[in-house]
Amino acid sequence: MLSRSVTSGISYEYTDEIFKNPSTVLIHSRTVVEKNDFVSTGLLSYAEGDILEIEIPEYKVFELGDSVKLTVYSAGGIFTFQSTVVAKDEGSLIVINPPQNRQRFIEKRSNPRIEVSEKGTIHKLIRQDTNEKQTLSKAVGLTVQNISVSGLGFTVRDEFDLGHDSVVDAELDLGFSFPCVCEVIRREKIEGGYYYGAQYVQLASDKANSLRAYVLKKQVEAHFSKKNLEMIKRTFK
Repeated sequence: MLSRSVTSGISYEYTDEIFKNPSTVLIHSRTVVEKNDFVSTGLLSYAEGDILEIEIPEYKVFELGDSVKLTVYSAGGIFTFQSTVVAKDEGSLIVINPPQNRQRFIEKRSNPRIEVSEKGTIHKLIRQDTNEKQTLSKAVGLTVQNISVSGLGFTVRDEFDLGHDSVVDAELDLGFSFPCVCEVIRREKIEGGYYYGAQYVQLASDKANSLRAYVLKKQVEAHFSKKNLEMIKRTFK
């Protein structure tokens, strides 16, 4: 079971990657983890979103926030990069998968949406042709159903239909205030309202960093919840 995790104050930019072969990296590849003068070998067991999981016997030696060097020995070659430990479980470490690495992990989907249930409000509509903002007489409530670093899915009640290709000025409550401007790219009628898929078109840099930390935290939580559920199912088979 996940004991602790850390996501704040993490840098997502790394520069010391060494790609000895451009091929993708496979799950169950032998992986060497180094910190300071300590080296341990494990297996890459999970790669999706912003996180990688390495099953490793000496996981207790590593602390949350540790800067580590990873060397992955895959069928395609050797792959080395710097990362940070963001969570620990019994027998494994969770580390950040830097953005520039992700296309090399074949199990990884680009910017996967994380299922959540968060509240927010729409304050303004923006006309795409003139960029003119229309302030709503009454803020419209929304519920965020899923979110990623590039967009989100949300629902609103029946009485308010955004239509297609709308741009909205919204504020989300993600445990912190998250203002954003989003363009609706998908609209679907559902029971009791509408579901919208949207992508960010305007995001302050500090808020983008907060969002990435939030998504990372949710990815870690979702992974361990799924892992624990699978363990329970195996136990009671």
